[in-house]
Amino acid sequence: MMRHLRITCMSVALMATTALLSACGTSPQRLYVNPQVGEMGVVGHGQQVVVEVRDERPSERIGTRDGATNASSYLVVPTGDLTPKLEAQAISALRRMGFVPVTSEQANAGATELTLSLIELAYGVKRGGLLTDTAALNGVIQAVAVSGKQRYTGSYTATRDQGYALKPSQEKNTELVSLVIGDALTRAFQDTTLIRQLDQ
Repeated sequence: MMRHLRITCMSVALMATTALLSACGTSPQRLYVNPQVGEMGVVGHGQQVVVEVRDERPSERIGTRDGATNASSYLVVPTGDLTPKLEAQAISALRRMGFVPVTSEQANAGATELTLSLIELAYGVKRGGLLTDTAALNGVIQAVAVSGKQRYTGSYTATRDQGYALKPSQEKNTELVSLVIGDALTRAFQDTTLIRQLDQ
């Protein structure tokens, strides 16, 4: 009876381990990105700017690592992790440029409002030859600046293609997505028309 009990316990442990490994295998790859805004010149004159950052993607899923649609292939960039980082980068960029980022509660009457929205973030796979495929990334950020009765809207796209023989690791995918978002955000702050709207 003891032998039967040991065999039963081993079977249960084996099934539990198999279930755990199976669950891990079907987990999406979650990317906690760290986008950075490039260097900026000082163009502002101490004007207040109320900053709002939004994630307006239709889904946290940005694509799959191999073009398949099974759960283990999905790449996910969580909104709750991404939005505060985008906001911190936007605030840092504005300060470096000579503006004074403030909340709506801190703002003086007539302060310029800047809304930055991530509206697209996509990761696809282009099939190559026998040895290589390409990860194709695309990110789009929209900026809306309102100063008095004037309003300006700009859209900024960044793309990146990365060839590979072995599927990129989670670390590599995190780096690639961070670069694409950072590039799109940098392009927004390099838009001279947007800067003029902020510098009212």
